[in-house]
Amino acid sequence: MTGLPRFSWLWLGLALSLSTLACATDVGGGSPGAGGSQAGSGQSGTAGTTGAAGTTGAAGTTGAAGTTGAAGTTGSAGTTGAAGSVSTAGTTGTGGSAAGGTTGSAGRGGTTGTGGTAGTTGAGGRGGTTGSAGTTGRGGTTGSAGASGTTGTAGTTGSGGSGGGEVNLNGRKALLVVDNPSSLDNGEVILQETLVNRGMIVTVGASTGPATLATGQNVVIVSSSAGSGDFVPIYKDVAVPMIVFGNSAYSNLGWITSSSGKGSVASTTLVSLGDANAALDSDVMSGVGFKMILDSRSTSLYWGTPGPSGIKVASIMGQSTQLVEFAYEKGAALPTGTAPARRVGFGVKIDSIQDVTVEAFKLLMSAVEWTAGP
Repeated sequence: MTGLPRFSWLWLGLALSLSTLACATDVGGGSPGAGGSQAGSGQSGTAGTTGAAGTTGAAGTTGAAGTTGAAGTTGSAGTTGAAGSVSTAGTTGTGGSAAGGTTGSAGRGGTTGTGGTAGTTGAGGRGGTTGSAGTTGRGGTTGSAGASGTTGTAGTTGSGGSGGGEVNLNGRKALLVVDNPSSLDNGEVILQETLVNRGMIVTVGASTGPATLATGQNVVIVSSSAGSGDFVPIYKDVAVPMIVFGNSAYSNLGWITSSSGKGSVASTTLVSLGDANAALDSDVMSGVGFKMILDSRSTSLYWGTPGPSGIKVASIMGQSTQLVEFAYEKGAALPTGTAPARRVGFGVKIDSIQDVTVEAFKLLMSAVEWTAGP
């Protein structure tokens, strides 16, 4: 063979190489597995039998889809409370996502791949929060019924027609006769204000008249400042009830038996009630001595002795004929003439009103009610 030409040797080598390649054993690749492949290396054998193809790896099992999370239960609406806010319904829960398992990649001639891991089941959705019920508003407290008032006891009708308790003087009219209407003294001002506070309408007039000032009045009240020579001729016979302060005009008015039937005593002197007369006595206790003027004021009390038909209201204590207050009913006989209307003599100077005792004030207001009242 050493004698072959160089070209023949080349041809022989090429033929042997092709024969060897044709007989080489082919080891098949592993079946494609999920998640990867392994390539088998065929081993060269002399004219080896062609290796069987490797079995194809089974595809990785597809992970089951995660179960869809149940939707959260819808929260019930909160019950509407009285005067409360309506609660918002609960939010619907979100369904859980379920990711499927990853499919294994086909292997190249390798060992069967491991199946893909099953997908994790999706978490169930959260239930919606139940709305809170609104708070019921509180009802208002029922007010307690007021206690029924007790019916007042009816006043007993007193003699002279005055009922028990204070007489209603609202709208009644009084003429206050003074010496100088443009310059009232303290007592006149106090009396005027007292009458106004009782609801009376007060007119101030001069002692010189005219007499028509008394028309339509319910009472004429003559101040002790008015001179008897001025007012007596003008007002003596007016058919309107009258109260006169002091005693300087008693004789001219014909209210006492004689000019000597009057006098004065110190204001510290005790007096007491005389004839029982509910309308004029007020609630002053009978049979007990009391003062008309406070001890802080030094002045006088003035008395007079009326005729037989005179009502003896209050006298100097122990001197029943010396009346600090007396009265005549309408039509009663006077020592001179007849009373055209009720008449009252009140033996205190008007400028002492600010210093009278409680008893004296009650007697004065009873006299006003008896003359000016209904």
